[in-house]
Amino acid sequence: MTAAQSFCRRMTDKSTWVLPKQESCIAPEGVWSNKDMDPSPPDHRTWTSATFCVYWAADIVYPATWATVASFVTLGLTWWESCLAIFLGGVLVAVVITANGIVGATVHTPFAVTSRSTFGYWGSKFVVFSRMIIACFWLSINSWSGGIFVSLMIQAIWPQYANLPNTIPVGQGATTRDFLSFFLFWLMQLPFIFIHPSKLAWLFNAKALLVPIVCFGTLIWAVKIAGSETSTALSQLSNRAAPGAPRFIAFCYAVTAAQGTWATLSVNIGDFSRYCRRPQAAYIQLIAMPTIYALMGIFASISAACCYVVYGEALYQPYEICAKWGTSAGGRAAMFLGSLIWALSNVTTNITANSISAANDLTSLAPKYIDIRRGQMIAVTVGVWGFAPWKVLNSASNFLTFMASYSIVLAPIAALMAFDFFIIKRGKINIYELYKPHGIYRFSEGWNWRAYIALLVAVVPNLPGMINAIEPRVQIGDIRYIYMLSNLCGDAIALIIYYALNRFLPAREAQVVEAVHDVREYDIAPGSEESSVAGERGEGMFGLGAAGGEKDAARTEVPGPNEKN
Repeated sequence: MTAAQSFCRRMTDKSTWVLPKQESCIAPEGVWSNKDMDPSPPDHRTWTSATFCVYWAADIVYPATWATVASFVTLGLTWWESCLAIFLGGVLVAVVITANGIVGATVHTPFAVTSRSTFGYWGSKFVVFSRMIIACFWLSINSWSGGIFVSLMIQAIWPQYANLPNTIPVGQGATTRDFLSFFLFWLMQLPFIFIHPSKLAWLFNAKALLVPIVCFGTLIWAVKIAGSETSTALSQLSNRAAPGAPRFIAFCYAVTAAQGTWATLSVNIGDFSRYCRRPQAAYIQLIAMPTIYALMGIFASISAACCYVVYGEALYQPYEICAKWGTSAGGRAAMFLGSLIWALSNVTTNITANSISAANDLTSLAPKYIDIRRGQMIAVTVGVWGFAPWKVLNSASNFLTFMASYSIVLAPIAALMAFDFFIIKRGKINIYELYKPHGIYRFSEGWNWRAYIALLVAVVPNLPGMINAIEPRVQIGDIRYIYMLSNLCGDAIALIIYYALNRFLPAREAQVVEAVHDVREYDIAPGSEESSVAGERGEGMFGLGAAGGEKDAARTEVPGPNEKN
């Protein structure tokens, strides 16, 4: 057999992809699992309130957040209305994020496992797959945006790069230069994706220091070029939405888009909060997330408004602003440094919010064949190259449509998970049953039909509005107004239907009298001396808390309050 034949056989024969079976501390015999899917052990539980603040600063301060707020100016909102929309949207989504964060911090299981208690052992696969697809989509979008920053960095040194001959058809919406820069950014990002975040504290610290400087510098530049028109830019834009219904609709659309930005993390925040030292640490997100979101919004909205009065467009993407700086030697230096720092911020967000999340999801979908490393490889290759991000980022309207539309499914999913834990199950879950295909969370053939009926009913009213947003020529009448508040409407419908179904047709087998929220061999009461000692041992993301299951759990035989004699 030749080397080529051997390689082809290895790639096509699924038996060669089978991973060595790992012992799980909780999954029953015969169920394929791995340590990454186990509840986080005590020595990994090091996240505190400070960790969450650093985490959200690392995630929020990046180009897509800037673009989200700046694009509101194109809807006819003033800078302060844009900031109000981003803050209100941030508060609404922070409630769901915090609730699911508390769930993860309580039961210490990853989102893919926790979701089984709501959607069923097999039914959770659809939820996990949906979230995984969006994580890959964001990975792709951020990588494409990073590629444009690479173009600007190269142009700052070699201006002739802007005139690179194009062999790509015009209809694609991108050029040969764009795809080359995309590939270069992908190559530069690749090594960082496979380094554990705890070893990249310097990178996250650099981002936390440098990106605010670029934001502040951009704001100063925007105000300077607007000059005497600054007051007009901040009070009365030429594209100002008309008073009454048009302005209210634009504001609601902005609030929904602000929520949609973080619909993914509202679903899987448990992948991170599972490493909390104690559940109370997750509450800080109610303040930290919308506050950081709104502060970023101030820089973005004022800059966009000033750019609008000068250029007739908001320049909603940071790379559009950086491209305006290359008119002199000093300007090209600023264009290079600004593009470098924005590209850096895309890398860090892709690491924390996208590649790790997608890899976790893939691991849970096929644990026999995929571990975290393989999952990251799939996400960073198929996930990045398998979408068309240049079309999503082609205009502010496309970007906002994307932001609002994909959350019509994820937002109700996140709301149902939190509602199920706190209201339906009253905070009582048996985590051992989450790992059993035929356990109490099997429901009907592995699916909780109540959750899926609620989800379906919540999504359907928003479909006409989504179709109209994608293709405005499709007339749907006044039902499009539901879509303007798609997250709120979807959440409300899903929760009402789910509560009614559980009230009259309850899944009694999934109700437990005694909660089991930890593996019994290291079940440690929160706040105990053992818990504090265990918390000191973890090496964490950004140097503050554990962020992944890359090291083996140290199993200490500590009997817990749930252990039966």
